[in-house]
Amino acid sequence: MSRPIPPEDLRDLFMRVLAGYAHFWATLPDKTPLERCNGLAFSFLVMLDGGNMSLPVFDLVARPHPDDKAFHQGRGTDWVEDGTVISDIGLHELWHRYEKGPQP
Repeated sequence: MSRPIPPEDLRDLFMRVLAGYAHFWATLPDKTPLERCNGLAFSFLVMLDGGNMSLPVFDLVARPHPDDKAFHQGRGTDWVEDGTVISDIGLHELWHRYEKGPQP
């Protein structure tokens, strides 16, 4: 009889898949360190987006400290709302904009 996968089992699977990606990208002899890091980042985003057959899509949800909003308002700076989801689109599809490093 089937059952829901417990969170600890899903967490274990998530971490094992990520470890597999890290090992794969770290051991490619024909790639530069930056190419390996970019490959790992891309693979991780694909995994979050549901592109790994072993895992579902995962939401990335911001959970700022409860005092953040008041702190930022007091300084006149912007804040992040609790519950803001940033994975409502395919994150891996955006990676090409960032893979060369921080842009001004």
